[in-house]
Amino acid sequence: MNCLTNLDRTQIPHDIVMSYINIYKSIGINHYNHETLSSDYPVMVRQTVNNDTHFFTKIFSISVSDARMKSLIYKDVLPKNKDERFILNLKNAFSKIHSENSTFELLTNEVFDLLKFLYKDILPDNKILFRKVAKKSNKITLLSGKFSSKREDLDELIKLYKTKVQEGKYEVSFIIENFYIDFLNISPFVEKNNEIGLILLYILLLTNSYEVFEYISFMEIIARNKVEFDLEVRNASFNWDEGFSQILPLHRFLLKNSLYAYDLINELIRNYEFDSQLNKSNNIENTINKLPDVFSKDDIRNVHPYISDSTINRTLKRLRDDERIRPLGKGRSAKWIKLFKSTNKKFAFEQLDLKLR
Repeated sequence: MNCLTNLDRTQIPHDIVMSYINIYKSIGINHYNHETLSSDYPVMVRQTVNNDTHFFTKIFSISVSDARMKSLIYKDVLPKNKDERFILNLKNAFSKIHSENSTFELLTNEVFDLLKFLYKDILPDNKILFRKVAKKSNKITLLSGKFSSKREDLDELIKLYKTKVQEGKYEVSFIIENFYIDFLNISPFVEKNNEIGLILLYILLLTNSYEVFEYISFMEIIARNKVEFDLEVRNASFNWDEGFSQILPLHRFLLKNSLYAYDLINELIRNYEFDSQLNKSNNIENTINKLPDVFSKDDIRNVHPYISDSTINRTLKRLRDDERIRPLGKGRSAKWIKLFKSTNKKFAFEQLDLKLR
């Protein structure tokens, strides 16, 4: 709890204050974003869940082939081993997070239930427990025993987190990041503290106005910037025992990438509103004109995550019949080649694609 205990030592610099102004301008239109995208909200959230699941496994190097990953995430096929069972558990957990985020309350039992939900029948029962440590006190009796549970530390950390949020002295994401570093250093569980900690960081941001992560995959952002993220987390943990953790670089990292996510959703909203006024098939054709000469259906989904597969398939078939494109293979992962010259442009919507190829 050394980070949250020592919050008052931190002076927030000017550049971070400016980031707050920009982030809250974006947060201020959360309601507008929801209203605009409401008709396709389930489709978009489902895509975010798929991306979060896939990229979380990349962050923690879970070894499952791309083909099996795609089948597990999209088709809910039966798992063959523990890693595959975990992927399905993880997808269900992310779905639950999105469907119940309005009622989420940070409690010790909720955190422990998350651990059990993800790792039941994946880890042995003796690994899904709170860690025990030797008591520092000399007052050890027959009844009290020599060890205390890390559950008590997590109880205190959550209580302190809620107190700091209620005080309102610091921007909530800064408090969340301090909680996250404290959680990692307390390591309340026997195993999987890094995994549970990252999911808690995600949940707390999502439920504290950072609603952009309903549409933009938080785990993809972390995965694509993993080297920098890991470095900032390690740096933030230096001198943790002495109460002198340096959280500000991690805070800058997360603010920067939250603003990036809002830039993506703003572009998505513009495209969405534009699409609503056009024939969807014609709009897909326009997108294909701007894609590289060899492209896939996933490239189209990047830009139009809310357009159905059937509409995309009809457009591809029409262009194929018109001899403007032809397929390079068969199946979901097949690529297409254009038979005409076009000006290629790079799209900004990598964030919404489950790249498994």
